[in-house]
Amino acid sequence: MTNYDIESISRNAKAIHPNYGSVKDFNGFKTKLNDWIHSSTQVVAGLPGQGYVVSGVTDALNQTYALYHKIGIFRGEYSYTRTIIGDRATFDLEQCDAIVLSHPFSADGKSSHDKLAIANTYNKPIFVDCAFFGVCGNIDFDFSAYQNIHSVCFSLSKTFGTGNWRTGMLYTNDEYPSKVYEPWAYHFLAGAEYHYQLLDKWSPDYMYETYRDKQLTVCSDLGFLPSDTVIFGLDFSDKWKYFDRGGTNRMCISDLLVC
Repeated sequence: MTNYDIESISRNAKAIHPNYGSVKDFNGFKTKLNDWIHSSTQVVAGLPGQGYVVSGVTDALNQTYALYHKIGIFRGEYSYTRTIIGDRATFDLEQCDAIVLSHPFSADGKSSHDKLAIANTYNKPIFVDCAFFGVCGNIDFDFSAYQNIHSVCFSLSKTFGTGNWRTGMLYTNDEYPSKVYEPWAYHFLAGAEYHYQLLDKWSPDYMYETYRDKQLTVCSDLGFLPSDTVIFGLDFSDKWKYFDRGGTNRMCISDLLVC
């Protein structure tokens, strides 16, 4: 009979071949991403809980939809929530189990602190979607004043143009799936490895500082109001009504900034 190494037997299912990727390197990426987020000239403070690497804000939103049944949103919010969960989304914040709010706001790329203050009065868990962090300026990301913010998520997709390698960091106090699979060493190594060197290339303020002047020129030429998110110009006429987002025509001018 073969003498087996009994110590190699595991209660958990494992692949036959060893896992690829270093947990040490992954933890280094977590530290690096956290430091990158806090390196912005825009204030970043009051983040809830520990940071967990996720597959972008989209992944964190999907996890939020699994945790809570009725999701409250403001008019003009990112349409993904209503598209995915249908009538589980509501504009009636009294009726929801949790509130999802983008900051900068999806409709105009500007500060949501006015909406965060309103959402905070409902004493419901708030999830803050910071997908535009990295392409915005003059935005305050200090959430210390809001005791009901349970989760905040940042993404690298807009900064680096890596939406197909979605990677972000979720800070949360809630029992998100990411709080389970990370202690199980079920790490999102692909996204971490792809972005590791990119974090050295551009700061969170690079895109705004680099393209702000061109944004102002493009908006002036087209009659748009420049957003605090550099990839947007805002229009309030009927000319672009099919882009309407809660009363604001949010125009993406990314291609015009590099031509």
